[in-house]
Amino acid sequence: MVDADTSEILLRIPACAPYARLVRVGAAALALRQGMGFGEIDDLRLAIDEAMIVLLDGLEDDVEVDIAVVFRVADGRFELEAARGAAGTVSAAAVHRFDAIAGGLVDDYDVDPEHGWVRLRKTPAADEDD
Repeated sequence: MVDADTSEILLRIPACAPYARLVRVGAAALALRQGMGFGEIDDLRLAIDEAMIVLLDGLEDDVEVDIAVVFRVADGRFELEAARGAAGTVSAAAVHRFDAIAGGLVDDYDVDPEHGWVRLRKTPAADEDD
């Protein structure tokens, strides 16, 4: 359940690598509005790139499939939930790559390789001057 102070932004893109950029750019703009610094935004963008690689894994280029993305933002928190609209599992190699690269870039994440679903969360670090 989403609380009243949370904004949800919905985006549906074709499951093609060139459209993944829309997710990354949108996430960066929302993260900036949530008070994240440029280093944190770069980490988030890289994690989203890896999430999109997971979601595109094993899909044929000629099959018309969409990826549904939900951005949730509130009180500095950022969450992305994305799922592909096609059956088929994501390879263990793609999940392992995501774990290795993106795992340390976000605060929390889940990957469901059987259903082609990824969720990640990031909160800006507290200012060290406080």
